[in-house]
Amino acid sequence: MLKNKKFKELAGQYIDKYELNLSSYNVLAPIIEQEPCLAGLIASMAKAENVYMFDPNTNINRNLEATSDETSFNGKFIGSLSSEILSSLNIILKNSSIHLKEDKLSFFAKQKAVISLFPKNLDFLNTQDINMEALNKEKLFLIGINPEDAQVGLYQHISHIIVKKCHNLGLDIFKSKMLIVGNGTLLNNTLSMLKSLGAVVYAYNTTSDADQSYILKRLKEIDALIIMDYPQTGKQMAGSKGVISICDLVDQSSFLKILHICGETETGSLKLGSISYFPENIVQDTLNLELKDLGERGITELVVASLKIAENFLTLGKNSLNSNKSVVTYNVLKKPSSLNVEKKDLTAYSRDSGVF
Repeated sequence: MLKNKKFKELAGQYIDKYELNLSSYNVLAPIIEQEPCLAGLIASMAKAENVYMFDPNTNINRNLEATSDETSFNGKFIGSLSSEILSSLNIILKNSSIHLKEDKLSFFAKQKAVISLFPKNLDFLNTQDINMEALNKEKLFLIGINPEDAQVGLYQHISHIIVKKCHNLGLDIFKSKMLIVGNGTLLNNTLSMLKSLGAVVYAYNTTSDADQSYILKRLKEIDALIIMDYPQTGKQMAGSKGVISICDLVDQSSFLKILHICGETETGSLKLGSISYFPENIVQDTLNLELKDLGERGITELVVASLKIAENFLTLGKNSLNSNKSVVTYNVLKKPSSLNVEKKDLTAYSRDSGVF
């Protein structure tokens, strides 16, 4: 059932760490490229009542038989979402392959139910491929891991990916000089990671009012520019009106390599200036990352954490967090206007941002 047996051991460790218990819940989980059955197996190990694994390439629904050396598994592969299945579900662990059709959401809404975001590109703040109007109509909730949660360490996972991408670009980190442009915890974690590996790193915070002359002073000497404006500030990072102008890049450091993680960038101008940038097809309004870039530990932890926030949301009736236990914090990405939460019941809740 598993291609890599390490995932089973890691699943057990993280289920214990987060005290994940899905007893009495029916769960829909996506197929994961690296380990197709992983999310379903984790839900089953956490005692979910029924587990469905959505595979858009499946034409025939079928039960998955566990081998003798596997944990007992009550999973079933499905290729479509019938009204019968939707009406039985409590948790949908959603990625872009699971499409929630508006005409069927009412069946899901009949249950005590929640949708937990599990994006393939690790952007837990973006709801681009989700019909938010339909969710609002059915008063359904969409939640996602809070990227700032230090326990999950999403930004630490991302900083490891950035290091891997630097190696893939042929950068000798120990001997390289880099400029990273970003903000917040992701900027800080990546700065610390690269410095610990011996790189000379300069950082520009996109949320500050720092003079851009700081960047101009460094352009001549750097080998790589890492653009990682996440959460996005709305500023153009590299371009005619960017934090870094294309003219300055061409004049000062035409041989540097740009690694784009997130942030608005004029790729056309970069091409005209013969500036090397990666990836080749930059997505402007979200992270240019993929779940498959994570190792076994990171993937497993994110699955467990994404299921844990769904458990918290369903079991803690007033949508508060139990401060006496080690739990995962989350963002309510879709909060129906009918939600009535007393302020005294909340832990670290922002009424404007919807962050728990």
